[in-house]
Amino acid sequence: MSPIPDDLEGVLKSVQLMTLRNIEQRGWKLYFIRREGLDVPVPVVKHADAKTIGVIEEDGNLNTSPNIKIRINPERMAFA
Repeated sequence: MSPIPDDLEGVLKSVQLMTLRNIEQRGWKLYFIRREGLDVPVPVVKHADAKTIGVIEEDGNLNTSPNIKIRINPERMAFA
């Protein structure tokens, strides 16, 4: 399973997708989408400062203090 699916519209709720598009204009990028075993996928985003990680909640709110654990994969740290 790819960390970022090609069909975001088929995976995310419309409100989550709207939030993602909005925050991308402010330096955030989609890092991956946590899907396995979840009813509602959780998009995890990373700010361009490379220090701040957040999740887009089911209701579309950006949570920059999420209670999640993330394994660091050096190959995913660099943004194009």
